[in-house]
Amino acid sequence: MGETQTSVPPRFLQRREQDHARGRGLKPPAPRAPRGPQAASQEGASVTRDFALRPSPCAPQRGRPPMALLRLLLAVLTPVCGVQPTDRDLHPPITNLRLDLGSKRLTWDLSGNVSRIECSVNQASRRTAKNNRYCPLYVVPKCEAWNYTVHVSVPGGEPFSTWIDYPRLEGNPRAAAEHLRCRVHDLRVVTCSWAVGAEAPRDVQYDLYVEDLGTNQKWSCPRYPEKERGAHVQCQFADVSQFPADEDQDRLYRFVVRGSSRDSRVPCSEIFESFSKIEDLIAPNLTANCNKSLAVLQWRMFSHFTKMFDYELKIEKDSGGPRMQNNLSRESWTLPNPGTFTVTIRAHGGQWSAPQRFVCDHEGAAFLYVWLIALATLLAVGAAIFLCKKYSVLRKLFPPIPRMKDPIGDNRAHERMMAWQASTRPPEDCPVAEVQLVKGV
Repeated sequence: MGETQTSVPPRFLQRREQDHARGRGLKPPAPRAPRGPQAASQEGASVTRDFALRPSPCAPQRGRPPMALLRLLLAVLTPVCGVQPTDRDLHPPITNLRLDLGSKRLTWDLSGNVSRIECSVNQASRRTAKNNRYCPLYVVPKCEAWNYTVHVSVPGGEPFSTWIDYPRLEGNPRAAAEHLRCRVHDLRVVTCSWAVGAEAPRDVQYDLYVEDLGTNQKWSCPRYPEKERGAHVQCQFADVSQFPADEDQDRLYRFVVRGSSRDSRVPCSEIFESFSKIEDLIAPNLTANCNKSLAVLQWRMFSHFTKMFDYELKIEKDSGGPRMQNNLSRESWTLPNPGTFTVTIRAHGGQWSAPQRFVCDHEGAAFLYVWLIALATLLAVGAAIFLCKKYSVLRKLFPPIPRMKDPIGDNRAHERMMAWQASTRPPEDCPVAEVQLVKGV
């Protein structure tokens, strides 16, 4: 026991199990899991970190030397290869570090006096543990190995830390889908796209699903509109209303693309997003009521996931330059002495609305309307006169040709006709009396 411990470097003494120092002796040396994707534990109810001591590479490996020679070597090699283990090394303040997937907790067994325990994920900012017993985890990955480290402060002692990696990955990571990206657009459509892995097998196929991290509910992709080399590279959900929407705009979802092949294992790819963060906001619907002295602009915004908006308003008057209004939280704006202006609006980060022009000087507009009506009246009268004259001239140039009336063949139901009597003399045979006018003297 003592001979083996003396040759262990300090870097192998930072992480170990509690039972190493409870009289049962040290466990047999075990390979140390590297910090990387292949070092994580299998997915299950919990993941536990084993800390085993193993001999230093610079310790003698052939046979068992005499005790005196070993002590001499220890005295010579201690500055180079390592230091003797201390009591704290054999009695770590926490043991049995593990990941509880059911409760999403990083937990451990407390075996010593500690003043503070903090946790970090992938060496990011630290969070204080709950009652020095566990750290809650809001996200647990499935497709990428994350490092979970616990930092312990001991009263009057040196800081202590230990870690685990999760999950353990299988297959070639370069065969997984690459550049996974999702967005919400056109108000109701969700589209996710990715690229085929650089070293993916020829028969690789990908499929996508979305998971609500709060409820673990999953939705499989209903439609794959695009393919590359026969593999799916795009997924589309036509209606976002199937995904829960509530007051929590930061509700987190997991987007996972799984790979499959007959010849080899293909790892999955994943991203964590909230729909409100990946939504391409449409332009607001803008209306305005105005007169010569005041214009009131109002608009309305639509989104399935985002409830609160900041707006950007751009107003350009005919009598002046453009005017910007940023970070508007309300859905109205008052513009004094508007005159004639053009306005466009968008929600922050969204699409700009089409420019709309408003004429608010109603007196000038009424005067213009009167002139337009007068002009239209003059044009109508002129056209009527022109047509009348043109019709009269045509009749003079081309008079109608008279024709004989056929009382039997012509349809003259409404024409007055004279009855013919054979006994009467025609008007032409009536006697004509000559009248002479004598002018008096």
